[in-house]
Amino acid sequence: MLMRRNPPSPTTMENPQPEHTASVVMKDISREDPYWTSAMQWLLWLQESPEDQELHAACRAWQQTSPAHARAWRRAERVWRLTGQLPVTSHRRWPGARRRRAIRLGSALAACLALLMLLLPWHGQGELHNGKGGPRQLVLDDGSRVWLMGDSTIRPRFDSSHRHLELVRGQAFFEVTADAARPFTVHAGDSRIEVTGTAFAVALQGPQLSVAVEHGSVRVEDPRHSTRLVGGERIRLDNRDGRRVRDRIMPRRVAAWRRGELIAEDQPIGELLEQLRPHYAGWILLRDESLAKQQVTGLYDLSDPQRALEALLQPHGGRVERWTPYVLVITR
Repeated sequence: MLMRRNPPSPTTMENPQPEHTASVVMKDISREDPYWTSAMQWLLWLQESPEDQELHAACRAWQQTSPAHARAWRRAERVWRLTGQLPVTSHRRWPGARRRRAIRLGSALAACLALLMLLLPWHGQGELHNGKGGPRQLVLDDGSRVWLMGDSTIRPRFDSSHRHLELVRGQAFFEVTADAARPFTVHAGDSRIEVTGTAFAVALQGPQLSVAVEHGSVRVEDPRHSTRLVGGERIRLDNRDGRRVRDRIMPRRVAAWRRGELIAEDQPIGELLEQLRPHYAGWILLRDESLAKQQVTGLYDLSDPQRALEALLQPHGGRVERWTPYVLVITR
């Protein structure tokens, strides 16, 4: 089983100088492509155990879970090759060779990251990203507060007369400081949300957008409609077919993930799995698709994503296998 292995990690290599260089560049690169570091770690694991077929299968499964994963893998593999630093290491951990191998891999990783800086487009200053894991709270220049869910990115652009902010991906909760002279607008996909002073959540997943208001009011504008929402209201839009659903939501349930809560009410496991994935620092792979349609109701603790996953799967006979510290596989 993969869980018995202890593959090298870029953050635990023994050579201090390459580690420091790699970590600094990696921090910058992750703002452009948060999956880059994950792809590089898979490459390091495969270099450590090149004949491990289970590890190769897990890597392929990770690539297949998302087009973004596949793009990150191709990009990392291309840059890795361009460096010309691909030492094939042995699985045997010879005591005298361990430090030399770590130094070589650390140097190779640093070289790859430095080269990628020249190959990737750069979006410039101001992009704020929260990687997978717990929520992150930010205070903007005007005093407004933003909570970013895991794997979410925003791009603020404030000036003397306007406060513009783009939700690039993921989910965010906004507590906006009132300022009539400077309107606060959030762009998400093809929609625009206007507010003055209020608290609301926006979720963007591909063509699907959701806006929910905790208190105050907002106006949601898309190419065909303009809708005013007040506290306790939500609207969900699907840009593929133009479907719009407006309903009520308890204010406490708006962005419950801020408090580490996943609330399910007769929802399919597949939908809840998409909500849970950003809170887990690794990857969650579903091997039994029949589980995705099963519905559950409950309150789950996001501070321990694996236990939350086990709890929502248990009523339908699903189980979670931990293949590595970074990969959970759902079976039945």
